[in-house]
Amino acid sequence: MRLQLYQNIFDLEQDRVQWDILAGSFPFFQFDWMTNWFQTLGKDLELAVLVGINDDNQWVGIAPWCIDRTQPLLNKLRFLGSGDACSDYLSLISNMESHPEFNRIAIDWLIENIGCADTLGRIDVIELEGISPNDPNAEYLCEVLTANGMKHHTTELEGGWEVELPATWEELNAKFSKNMRRKTRAAAKRLGSLGTEILSSADSRYSTEQLWKIFVELHQQRREMLGQPGCFADTDFEIFLKRAFLPMEKNNRAELLIINFDKKPLAAMIGFRSESTYYLYQSGLDATRMSLEPGYQICSTAIQRAMALGLQKFDFLRGDEPYKARWDTTRIPITRTRFIPKNSVANLKHSVWLTGRTLKHLVTSNKF
Repeated sequence: MRLQLYQNIFDLEQDRVQWDILAGSFPFFQFDWMTNWFQTLGKDLELAVLVGINDDNQWVGIAPWCIDRTQPLLNKLRFLGSGDACSDYLSLISNMESHPEFNRIAIDWLIENIGCADTLGRIDVIELEGISPNDPNAEYLCEVLTANGMKHHTTELEGGWEVELPATWEELNAKFSKNMRRKTRAAAKRLGSLGTEILSSADSRYSTEQLWKIFVELHQQRREMLGQPGCFADTDFEIFLKRAFLPMEKNNRAELLIINFDKKPLAAMIGFRSESTYYLYQSGLDATRMSLEPGYQICSTAIQRAMALGLQKFDFLRGDEPYKARWDTTRIPITRTRFIPKNSVANLKHSVWLTGRTLKHLVTSNKF
């Protein structure tokens, strides 16, 4: 296996087919997801994608990295797609046969090239955000960096929430609490009423552009009701998500769902799917009609669509909102771990950072 470092998005574009073969069907590993993130939300960063290539010139592994030099005196190596996009379960990407070899070689290369002017330059922090300790690739990456003597600090983020799908909706309902079954029955009744219509971007009768506008309006309306700006207040975020969504929709790996009630949009969501799992990425609700419990209706609809497709899992993704636990889910931990290279400057900066975090915690918890 030989390694090639890509530092130019246009060079990477030439090999996008090889990228997507390795990425498989997982949405947050897709070429369109990661490169559109880099060109919008990561436009001030430097590309540093490391690829493992075998003797037949086929890709066998990808380390989807970039370098963030936007903060004074703090250079970070990050995953593409991390941060505001909330790409969950990030890791090194490789085929099953090459997992151990590529992971070992890529990490050895990383350790050797931190501080090398011809490759990565000075790196003060390796920040791995969006990883899950349940992922053996991510676990191995963290173990090797730790074994190399790097100090590290792990912060647990909001978790992912995944439900194993049985064969039928009735079987899933039987696992719910009595109150939850009452909620899903009420949702089913409203969904079956004459005043309800379910619109999907997978249906050629509806324009994706029209549905997108409705989705954004409902998402923002709900966020604003909660006193939050909403992610679509950031124009770059909407550009990123739309550019990433459209090619996956074209390949039947993404859809927009809208529920109309009494001829007015009530709830909306964006869903992605892999070969085994349906991922609910974002939703929006009519904040003026919460008494109709639109959240139960959009979740019921999405889960039943996943079952109809023969998928094994439904994932609500990152966020510890109480409603997610009601759907017979298992919480998946998602973390951010910062590794500090073994040099005095990086360790000094890390000590200053930790002191700042401690002081902030003391202030916010009224310990002063």
